[in-house]
Amino acid sequence: MQGRDVVVAGRTTEMWERLFQPTERWGWEFVKPVPAAVSPEASTPPIAEQVYAPQDYQLREKRSKRAWIGLLGYVVLAFVVALMAAGMVQAVAKQVPAAVEVTGWVVLGIGVLLAVWNLLRTRRRFSVMKRDYTTRYNGAVERYNQAYTSWQQRVAEHDRREAQRVASEMRWYPVQLTSRPARIDVFGGTEDGWASLLMTVGSTQLAAGSSVFLLDFTDLAVGDNLAVAAAGKGYAVAVQELPRDLAELGIIADLDATELAEVIAETMHTMNRTQFGADLRGLHIDLLTAVGERLSGPPTFAKLVAGLQVFRRVYDAGSDDTLSPDEVRNLNSYVDTVGSTEQTRNELQALEGELRGLARAERAAETQTTAGFRALWPVRGYSVVATRSKTGRHRRLVEHIVFHRTLQELHTREPTGRETLIVAGADQIGLESLEAMARQARRAGVRLIFLVQHLRDDMQKLLGAAGTVTLLMQLGNGDEAATAAEFIGRGHKFELSQLTLQVGRTLTHGTSSTEGGSVGVQRSRGYTYGGSSGGSTGPGGSSSSSSSSWSTTNTTTHSREQNWSETVSQSEADSQNRGVTAARVYEFEVEPTALQGLAPTAYVMVENGVSGRRVLTGDCNPGTVLLDRVADRPRIG
Repeated sequence: MQGRDVVVAGRTTEMWERLFQPTERWGWEFVKPVPAAVSPEASTPPIAEQVYAPQDYQLREKRSKRAWIGLLGYVVLAFVVALMAAGMVQAVAKQVPAAVEVTGWVVLGIGVLLAVWNLLRTRRRFSVMKRDYTTRYNGAVERYNQAYTSWQQRVAEHDRREAQRVASEMRWYPVQLTSRPARIDVFGGTEDGWASLLMTVGSTQLAAGSSVFLLDFTDLAVGDNLAVAAAGKGYAVAVQELPRDLAELGIIADLDATELAEVIAETMHTMNRTQFGADLRGLHIDLLTAVGERLSGPPTFAKLVAGLQVFRRVYDAGSDDTLSPDEVRNLNSYVDTVGSTEQTRNELQALEGELRGLARAERAAETQTTAGFRALWPVRGYSVVATRSKTGRHRRLVEHIVFHRTLQELHTREPTGRETLIVAGADQIGLESLEAMARQARRAGVRLIFLVQHLRDDMQKLLGAAGTVTLLMQLGNGDEAATAAEFIGRGHKFELSQLTLQVGRTLTHGTSSTEGGSVGVQRSRGYTYGGSSGGSTGPGGSSSSSSSSWSTTNTTTHSREQNWSETVSQSEADSQNRGVTAARVYEFEVEPTALQGLAPTAYVMVENGVSGRRVLTGDCNPGTVLLDRVADRPRIG
């Protein structure tokens, strides 16, 4: 497909223009915009200044309102005082009648003046107080209105900027690798997912000046979309379908005898692993080398089959002109050296049987080439080698030959650092061969991409190899999804695991009884003795007297005391204890069910870069470039 005209409809041309950019891109990462932040001032509106009226404002207001009543009271009081004054003056000034009248009017006038003055003074004092209070109140209201208006404007401006930010913020960011891995492994996925991934990745590689070589073993034409787009953009595109284009491809035309033997022997070994595999591989190499060395011109599968028939002594030179007489003569000279053991005969027959289908495909081709497989590998541009076959065994043989021929090419390829090799459907190839290709691709500076449909058996050993990046696409099988989830890893968090409630009640009841008494006897004895004597001498003579007394007291006191007491005590206590226990649990970062339910173009990338392990979710749908708010550069942080 060299420069084929492509009919473009809709926005396909625009999509190609955006896809073919020289910046590496493995899809897009959706980043949900940060929600609009609430203004920090939204919850703190301005507070109105409190303007308090003077303490006696209401009192003076009442006095001002009642000043007319006071005026009337003062007038009446003045009238009464005037009458009293006139009466007093009338009592002392009967000779001057006019003085009474004058005095009354003077007192009344003074009273009226004082009443009016009090009215005016009261009302003026309240008017001044009210004017000052009103001025201060109106000033506070005006300042509050200005502050509130300014606050509303600031909050509205903040909300407007946040809404504008959310509306204009990028949502899709290109996914780029932070490391420079030699190999990228893609596990799982569907036909549409792989086609989208190849389109997204391959377009950037081609735009950057690199070459892309695809080995498509899927029988699903996953590289056709990229081929159409690359051709439409003017890149060199070559597509070969095997075994249909086997003769045109010349897959073994540029190999010498040793290289040819290595390729086919490795193919037979990986397809038929037995306990004698190593011995058989050596025997195959010897037999195929012997045939190849005795053929002239570029080797073909038809000549190999004919040479093996010569060794088996079943070649009919009269009806088959595949070999020249010289080639037949050289091969016959080596027949006896090959030997005729049973194992040799069996392996010769096995090799002939496997290669016979390829020989028929070569003969059926209209064109033949001697350019060889090496010419197909592009220096710049896009090349595809796809396998199509109705027979499973024949198709496997073609796939393994193409794979090992590519591996042989990597042995001799000079490093350029601008080549990408993609193997789609690598499940069909054994782990040993895939690891061998990975080593040779690293040595040759070729970036290698494996697309593996199922994550099982030996393919699990490819997970997380050093210097690789892993993409996990849709994995429908539960066991495969669980293996992928284990590889992505587990994260820990603390979750509530136990609630404890202890309720207790303590009751105490006690009774004590005390009884006692005492008995006492007290005896006392007393003795009292006394006497007196006296004499007197008078005119008539003398006299004398004397007296004495005594007494004995005996006292006996008996006492008896008895007491008793009874005490009853009771106590009650309630207790309650609540406990919360949080346990550290480990859960999948990505649940297996999430991997099973991925969209066809979605994937989970696991990369071990210089900044640590990175796990992100991306989407390789090439139509993403046509969406709004798609960034040109990856997200920072």
